Amino acid sequence: EKTARGNNAPLTKVNSEFRIQNSELPLLGEHQKQNAALALATVKFLQSQIPVGEKQIHAGLANVNWPGRLQLVEKTNGQKILLDGAHNFAGVEALRAVLRDGAPEAVAPTLIVGFLGDKDWQPMCKILAPLAVKIFTVPVASERTADASKLANTFHTANPSAEVIVCKKLSEALMACNDEPFVVVTGSLYLIGEALELLGHSPTNTGERGLNEWSVKKV
Repeated sequence: EKTARGNNAPLTKVNSEFRIQNSELPLLGEHQKQNAALALATVKFLQSQIPVGEKQIHAGLANVNWPGRLQLVEKTNGQKILLDGAHNFAGVEALRAVLRDGAPEAVAPTLIVGFLGDKDWQPMCKILAPLAVKIFTVPVASERTADASKLANTFHTANPSAEVIVCKKLSEALMACNDEPFVVVTGSLYLIGEALELLGHSPTNTGERGLNEWSVKKV
């Protein structure tokens, strides 16, 4: 509000007027509804400069795709894997909210976690630790990776009742939890890119920017 006043700019507050229905948005999480509401408010505010019809708005919301952000993948054996690049506090809190309030499965998830070492990963591990009874820690395919053993120690301290397993690589962790009904892979976007590739949903691990800009190509 202060910035808007200082620049003599109009200010639009996004509230319930711009709320959208759950059926219109194929993204998990209350925060994604808020993001979509902000986008919708922006489109409506710019109608005089960039006209967008209601049909196009509805199609845009219905077909939005954000790889690696609370992306649910179902394998042929029925296993559900939730992929989420929760690499900061806001992301981890959003993931926790989804798992507690609107998880795609009724059972507690098995976690596979890997962070970059230059992130503030210890508090994030403490937030995630109570959500699971089995946790796999893995290195990220980057020189900046956090040590998987140190991640495991933090998880074990935060949730002593959980089974915490250190793996040398992500593929090993995915294979080890192949019989688990619901798995959450989270942490670095580099890790999510690698997971998408291993699961056959991405052509390559392109890093954070590449994952944000990557989209599924129809064949």
